[in-house]
Amino acid sequence: MSVSSFPVFVGSTFCDLQPYREAVREALHRLEAVVRGMEYFGALPDTPKEECLRIVRTCRVYVGIFAMRYGSVDTATGKSLTELEYEEAQRISLPSLIYLLDEDRQPVLPRDIEFGEGAEKLKSLKGVLRKRHVVNYFTTPEDLAAKVTRDLPALANRNGYEVRQGELSKIIATIPRIDWLNDRRFNFLKREIGEIAAPISSDAVLREAIEFLLSGDRQAAIFLLTRSTRLDLRQSIDLGMAIEGKVKEVIERGLKIMDDKKRVKVDLPSKVDGKKRRSPA
Repeated sequence: MSVSSFPVFVGSTFCDLQPYREAVREALHRLEAVVRGMEYFGALPDTPKEECLRIVRTCRVYVGIFAMRYGSVDTATGKSLTELEYEEAQRISLPSLIYLLDEDRQPVLPRDIEFGEGAEKLKSLKGVLRKRHVVNYFTTPEDLAAKVTRDLPALANRNGYEVRQGELSKIIATIPRIDWLNDRRFNFLKREIGEIAAPISSDAVLREAIEFLLSGDRQAAIFLLTRSTRLDLRQSIDLGMAIEGKVKEVIERGLKIMDDKKRVKVDLPSKVDGKKRRSPA
């Protein structure tokens, strides 16, 4: 059995660890694992706690990432959702990979550090993690992704799964990812795509799918949509092609506008070094 049928739950606080979660998500996609976590919940009917714990129970592995925040607290239990996810994973005996931020080697912004009662609860939780598990320490997002890439196949093999380096994962590992899809450009494309992207509940997933399409890798985009939505393969193909068509339409429209501006500029007479420049024929 391959790791593609090996759903992995990634548990952590969110706002402070977004770059780390993104790096881990990409690493897991390269291994063709099914990634599940808070980015993919979307507007679902259950409460966040109930939905989080339900998703944990559908997975085969728990990956816990802990830094300097305890996280949002569930009023009924007094525990953070991150701790409740971890406890649920242990209750059902999920194989677990635990990663703690290396506080001595990786600087942390003050806004990403929790103080007071939350800090005390986090300290206690980390103590439990160190006693129960052989924890790994991480620094940068890239360092964490490398450790997950190394540790997950070993864990999968110990649990009877075969991890293969498939053709898709090779493609994803080598494609030239674009770096110009900033927030402003993404939000513009999102508005242009509109209701076409309704089945995608997460901006993170939509953004990554667009990046793959802009990099010329439709297959990787469809793979991502299949893994992160409730659509089947055929529906994911249709959705990916519809998004690609809309993005292509937007780009072609932009190129036409740029070309029209160049034509207008060329046609306007101007003077260079005191001489009138003639427009090219």
